[in-house]
Amino acid sequence: MIKTLLHPVFLFCVLLAAINQLLEYNGIFVPFIHSYLDDVLAFPIVLTVGLAFYRIVWKNYTLTLWHIWPLLMIYVFIFEIYLPTTSPLYTADVFDVLAYILGILLFQRVINKPLQSLQPI
Repeated sequence: MIKTLLHPVFLFCVLLAAINQLLEYNGIFVPFIHSYLDDVLAFPIVLTVGLAFYRIVWKNYTLTLWHIWPLLMIYVFIFEIYLPTTSPLYTADVFDVLAYILGILLFQRVINKPLQSLQPI
């Protein structure tokens, strides 16, 4: 579990997300980054935490598409379909979905590997 949470790409994603949130909290918004960075980073962060919990029991577990794609559908429904109809704070954006998929691909390509095959980048 700990080794999964110490993966350098996961730590980099968490750091980037924290920096972005800190900047936004202080009123600093870079338009493209403000719109899409959190969406790209969401899945590497959420899926890595989930993977770490699975690895408490199964050390070399990897998430399957049956874990990942339903979660994507839930995110798309909540953040791109439902919430934009209930609040002006949310907007539906197909590019958000593309950003989610980019984050999933990053997770799949780099983080979602059996522990013995993980190599530092």
